[in-house]
Amino acid sequence: MAINKSFPERRPFLLLVLILSSLLVLMSHQVRTRRGSTLLEDSLLNVSAPLVKGASGGVGLLSGVWQGYLDLRASRRENLALKAHLGELEERGREGEEFRRENLRLRDLLDLKQSSEVPSLAAEVIALGTSSQARTALINRGSKDGVKRDMPVVSRKGVVGRVIALGTGMAKVQLLIDPNSGVAGIFQRTRGQGMVVGMGDHGCRMEYVSELEDVEVGDVVVTSGLDQIYPKGVTIGVVSSVTEGDQLTKNIYLSPEVDFRHLEEVLVLLKPGVPAATEELSP
Repeated sequence: MAINKSFPERRPFLLLVLILSSLLVLMSHQVRTRRGSTLLEDSLLNVSAPLVKGASGGVGLLSGVWQGYLDLRASRRENLALKAHLGELEERGREGEEFRRENLRLRDLLDLKQSSEVPSLAAEVIALGTSSQARTALINRGSKDGVKRDMPVVSRKGVVGRVIALGTGMAKVQLLIDPNSGVAGIFQRTRGQGMVVGMGDHGCRMEYVSELEDVEVGDVVVTSGLDQIYPKGVTIGVVSSVTEGDQLTKNIYLSPEVDFRHLEEVLVLLKPGVPAATEELSP
């Protein structure tokens, strides 16, 4: 059984090791290598090199991460700025497109005004009304502008309706598709005549057309002028359906040329109206 030596017994041995180590350090400090450095310096460099490289790599990694974070924040700010600028350009584009479309509509209305033989007054639709089956519109022209009851209202597409009530600065228009409206019409192709009556959102129908009349889907119907309200030749609509009816007449349905859901500008055709009692609108 091995017996552990006590520290006093090992003291000479440890002292010898310490003396030899000191001599080795002194010798390595004096011994120089071919590069001119001492052996001690080379030993210390070899021992510390991995530690220095590790610390340098850690510092480089930390510096790279921080720089990446700064670059990411800069990119995010730049991206937000670009999105804001793009949104501004898109808004300007939408405004420009709206102006372009409005200019086209007004140009068409001006062309219609210039080509019309009847004096006319441009007006803007300020409201579209739906009450029960009634279909009406309010325009921003009234009695002070020379508008009178029963004056016809048209657009660049065709018949819109007629004035049924007046205020000083606005007028109420009964639209073509109102069930109480009636416009004398004529087929452009065959010259057959009838009365166009509104059907609300379902368009119009043409009544009092003989079953012997040659009518086809796609036939254009224009005003005949016989109602003494609308001038002759203004487009009303296009035949969408033809069927045999009762009492020797045809069932004829029309699709109006005017899109009453997107009505914005119109022309009031100025001519003497009916001087009967006129319903007044609040200004």
